[in-house]
Amino acid sequence: MWLRVGLLIAVVGSVAGCVGMPSNGAAAEFTATPQTTQQENNYTGPLSPSGPTPNETPSEIVTGFLLASAFYPIYSRAAGEYLTGSAARTWNPSSVTVYSTFDASSWGTEAPAVPHGASRAWVDLTVSVQAVLTGPGQYISSAQVQGLSGAYPQFTLVKVDGQWRIQTPPPFRMVSENDFSHYYKAQDLYFFDQADSTLVPDSVFVPLGASPQTLASNLVSALIAKPTTPWLASAADSEFPPGTRLVGEGVIIDGATATVDLGGAAASATTAKRVLMAAQLVWTLTGSPPSPSSIQSVVLEIDGKQFVPSSPPCSGGSSPGSFQTQAAYRCYNPYLSAPASFYYVDQQQSWSRCGAESAAARNGSIGPAIPLVDRTGAFSTSQCGGGPYVTVTAPGTPPAQPRSLRPAVSMAAVSPDGKFLAIVSPGQDALYVGALSGNAASFPNRPRLSGGVTAMSWGTDDDLWVAQGGSIYLVRAAGTGADLATFTGGDVSDLSVAPDGVRIAVIVSGGGLKVAAINQSGPQATGLRGAPFVRPQITVGVPLGASVTDPIDLTWYGADNLVVLSQASSGNALWEVPVDGQPAQGLVTPPGTISITADGSANVLVAGLSGTRLAVSTGIEGPWQTLGEQGQNPAYSG
Repeated sequence: MWLRVGLLIAVVGSVAGCVGMPSNGAAAEFTATPQTTQQENNYTGPLSPSGPTPNETPSEIVTGFLLASAFYPIYSRAAGEYLTGSAARTWNPSSVTVYSTFDASSWGTEAPAVPHGASRAWVDLTVSVQAVLTGPGQYISSAQVQGLSGAYPQFTLVKVDGQWRIQTPPPFRMVSENDFSHYYKAQDLYFFDQADSTLVPDSVFVPLGASPQTLASNLVSALIAKPTTPWLASAADSEFPPGTRLVGEGVIIDGATATVDLGGAAASATTAKRVLMAAQLVWTLTGSPPSPSSIQSVVLEIDGKQFVPSSPPCSGGSSPGSFQTQAAYRCYNPYLSAPASFYYVDQQQSWSRCGAESAAARNGSIGPAIPLVDRTGAFSTSQCGGGPYVTVTAPGTPPAQPRSLRPAVSMAAVSPDGKFLAIVSPGQDALYVGALSGNAASFPNRPRLSGGVTAMSWGTDDDLWVAQGGSIYLVRAAGTGADLATFTGGDVSDLSVAPDGVRIAVIVSGGGLKVAAINQSGPQATGLRGAPFVRPQITVGVPLGASVTDPIDLTWYGADNLVVLSQASSGNALWEVPVDGQPAQGLVTPPGTISITADGSANVLVAGLSGTRLAVSTGIEGPWQTLGEQGQNPAYSG
């Protein structure tokens, strides 16, 4: 897609309201553009340019400036030398453009209108845009700004001491697609869901060259300002009271500890509120496993006085003490990956197998197949941890249960707490939800939904999200019906809810892959017999993985990435798709893959293959091994 860069930046504000990326507000507190020239001591970037050379043409000056301005710090001497004196003093770019190619061509010059007046030149810039990084650090891919058009103000240059210099620099910097990782790294801000029970990541990019203290202070300011990503803002929140501010020196870094001193409204916050504030600070500043930051603990002060929770923040956990770490706030982990069982269907019966990655990686073992309905008709889930295990290629599926003791199944999904089982009958014609327990149980005779169920995924609080006929429904395990969710992003064929229960990834017919947010506290609607109820809402969301054409299945792998299966005549392909907007990366794909499921790094990935076979991999990049027994439609809890 070829766009004029000036136009793209000019409309970022209007685009943000539609696609979920802010261009103002928080930019004053947290910015992807460094606010200081102080660099981190161990920062190593590409070699800096040397500035303009004598007698360069207007096009060469513009090209040199754009390349020089990409280097940190933005107010580098080399970049400033391409500008007039007044432009160098006032230039303050508010965003970054990520490009693959660009071309600067001169539009000619104009003689001075009066004696001794400055000659002027105009340069037009044409750019192949890949993304825009806004001031707050959100990554807007080019797929989100297609179709924009309009006039573009050219670069204006004047002669200064006989040399061309830029008089009107654009309000952005430019970084090539290949160099982007040299300048920026992904960083999660952590906000809370509406129930204050789970942290929700909000992915941004931060400059690698910023000093640790500057970066930490900007991150804390962003937490105080609440989520500014529009598609997430209505479904997640910050626990910092309005009016909270950093006091003193802001954030002080001493070795592996960050001391955060808060004042203003934070001084009157309750103890419970301060605990939640501490959880946001600890998770944001100490980083997301497996890529932790250099900060390992946080000391929280309120107007100079340390705040230490008087009891463990998490039930059964430890008291954090003065130096607070993630371990004390483990219960808020948005993706706590632990050994778990995956579920699949064979002979119209639901089965489970322990998919612990540790056993598979150690000696190629996996849990044996266990029926979810035993010979007495009772439902149970397999335990995953200490074994027993069998070799991955070992055959030996237990005998099928009599039909009188089990329902016929084409798809199955177990709730994260292991209390409920959702099944879809053969032909995808009916959805049922039953309770899982050690006692005999049965599914209700009446289905919760009928006809055309294409996907289901459990969220939090035993809420099941279902794609049926292009729409999204909320099926509450303890209820009797199904609520139609509001979603205007297109017809949905597949969906997967993140473990935080707020973010949801969907495949839209003709519209590709999107990530959105679930909001269950929207405006009231009128139900049967005039009874009011809150209709669940799902934000329109933003496109992901522009290079992934014709996606057909998806699963969350970690807190910040998806594994997506795309369909092609040459063979289906797996992709890793970051939810922060970065490009998708192709993965090793077992031949004949038709479905995929994952549950973090603690468990194997499971692919459903044609011919009712299953394959597993201990890592996101393979290798894959085919299981020695049949199955289809694999899924982990959730």
